[in-house]
Amino acid sequence: MRLHKLLISLLAVLAIAVPLSAQKRLSKEEKAKLPRIAILDFKTAPDVWHGWHSGGWGNNMGTISNQLRDLFTTEIVEKGKNKLRVIERERLNDIRGELNFQQSGEVDTATVQKIGKLLGVKYVMTGKITRFSYKEGGFGTGWGVGALVGRVTGDGMAGAVAGSVHVKKFSFSGRLDIRLIEVETGEILGAWKDEDKVDDTSVKVAGTGGDIQYDEELVNKVFEPIVARLAPKILRATVSANEDE
Repeated sequence: MRLHKLLISLLAVLAIAVPLSAQKRLSKEEKAKLPRIAILDFKTAPDVWHGWHSGGWGNNMGTISNQLRDLFTTEIVEKGKNKLRVIERERLNDIRGELNFQQSGEVDTATVQKIGKLLGVKYVMTGKITRFSYKEGGFGTGWGVGALVGRVTGDGMAGAVAGSVHVKKFSFSGRLDIRLIEVETGEILGAWKDEDKVDDTSVKVAGTGGDIQYDEELVNKVFEPIVARLAPKILRATVSANEDE
């Protein structure tokens, strides 16, 4: 009876181990033949920053776009192992000048196809930030801290500096719209949208103008769950397209 249970356990382990080992047996030549995907810059809808205090967010659009591309790259590489390869960001940067590729504005299908052919990829993913908004809640101010610093140091300027940044509570929400395009045909293989939010997040607010300071970690908190849900959909669409060929 004990031997029977041991055999069952061994078979269960083998059932798990065999597929895992099979995944690792791809040769370099086989990996080189895997279809490749390019993830283009993420655009922003025209009114995505409407109602925002500046705080440098609009000036960091290129940074936010790179963050989103890095998030998608990580998800697709991890979940699409031995199914799909992601083109390096540096390779896309190489062709920017040739295409006069701009951060703002729409990217039409013809341009997507041209980019894809120059990069030698089978698929191109385009994305747009259609919402990144906030709602202000209750807050605690830092001006009292500034007054305290001024009294302790006897330096009014030091107190003013310390009190120039305070902390507020905000809820942030974001939405992404993405499309997957097959380069050869220009066919849109899939279009998806998803959204998420972060509640009651403390952020730094500078001065009396209420500018919300740019926060890279906050961008990740809002968009990481969205990317995690969208990446498998992209992979399923590419696998399905390959199986139909």
